Amino acid sequence: MRRALRSAWSVIVIIARRARRKIGETEWRESLARGLKGASAVGLIVMLAFTLARFRKWREERAIREQRTFIERVCSPGKANLNRATPVELQAIRGIGPVLAQEIVRYRERHGPFHRVEELLVLRGVGPRKLKALEAFLCVEPE
Repeated sequence: MRRALRSAWSVIVIIARRARRKIGETEWRESLARGLKGASAVGLIVMLAFTLARFRKWREERAIREQRTFIERVCSPGKANLNRATPVELQAIRGIGPVLAQEIVRYRERHGPFHRVEELLVLRGVGPRKLKALEAFLCVEPE
């Protein structure tokens, strides 16, 4: 193993010496520096692409797929309909602040009506614990 490393290193040294002779000492260092900058930029772009792909996969796994389930035709009194409630009505529910109410309305405008209350898990700031607390005060009616 050491012999292989020594021989590989000696090959690198020989190539570097030849490059110095052909290009010149200062130009060789400048070209090496440019090459390293380019390689680090490519590495950074690859890492960014990998991170973005992992993030998208994570969001898709977290999202709830639309399923055909039984939807209540009428919300019982005291419950807010996710498909028709205004931000003010949503803020009246304990656990929903102005930011989350706006997120719910924005999601509804972009993606269409909610089919189940569990779709709130897609929103930032809503986890399983908060969803369990809010389920008693929310319902979904078809539009």
